[in-house]
Amino acid sequence: MTDSELADELRELADHPHLAARRDQLNDLAGAMTDPGGAGRWCEVDLFAAFAPDDSILVDDEPEDTSPSRKPRWRRRLVAAVGPVLVLGPVLVAWLGLMMATRAYGDVLDAGGTDAARRPFLEMWQRGFDGRLPWVFEFGSVALCTLAAVSCLVFWTVYENIARNSREEASERALRALRVRLRGALTRASLVLGQVRLSSPERFGAELSRTAADIGFVGTTARKVHTELVEALTLTLEATRKATDALTGSAIDVRDAVELLGGQLAAINSTCDDLAAAVARTSTAIRVPDAPERVRASL
Repeated sequence: MTDSELADELRELADHPHLAARRDQLNDLAGAMTDPGGAGRWCEVDLFAAFAPDDSILVDDEPEDTSPSRKPRWRRRLVAAVGPVLVLGPVLVAWLGLMMATRAYGDVLDAGGTDAARRPFLEMWQRGFDGRLPWVFEFGSVALCTLAAVSCLVFWTVYENIARNSREEASERALRALRVRLRGALTRASLVLGQVRLSSPERFGAELSRTAADIGFVGTTARKVHTELVEALTLTLEATRKATDALTGSAIDVRDAVELLGGQLAAINSTCDDLAAAVARTSTAIRVPDAPERVRASL
């Protein structure tokens, strides 16, 4: 499909009654298919989001269609009103016949008195109340008309249901076909606009600028992360150095304390030795004077 054929397809879609709400945009898009200047305005637009079928195809807002293939709206409304009217048909016929029969029965009673009242009402109704009731309002005729009205109501109800189901199925098929046409046209239009976007120097420069901006942003982010990492490592090394210095000072203090404790222990040991020697000498001096006395005592 050429660009001009695609433009014609978009214009046909714009003229569709279900797409009347998006007619201007579709016509503008159709013109962009053959106008590079106009295509530049649509290059950055997501066509499937802008012309979503659920939002673009509006069945309820369909204008009146006077084409030969469809009945005018007033005629469709008239046909829709036939069913409720036919529902009242049997009731109307029965009550109208009963009203005429009671009127004729009253005339018979006025003319014949009590003798006429002895005759069955249905028999007099069937006989037309002795000619006072037209044949169309006789009991048999009223029953036949009522049966005919009920038959017409049943026939019309069945026909209307079948016709309505057929119209709904045809409408659903038409809507599905319209959605397929719209999606196909938007797909081809997206391909055309993609080629325009890639072939346009301004658009190519814009893409390069945007890519360069993205790369610059990535570089700035990388430098920021690198700076933050270096600062974190510097703070960690400084904290490690301080902790090492503190541990070294603590080790020196412990070593000095150990040396001092060793000196104190040596002094204590020397004092203990002197005390032991003094105790030994004292013990010797005490034992020697007692020896003669012990000898004399033994003798």
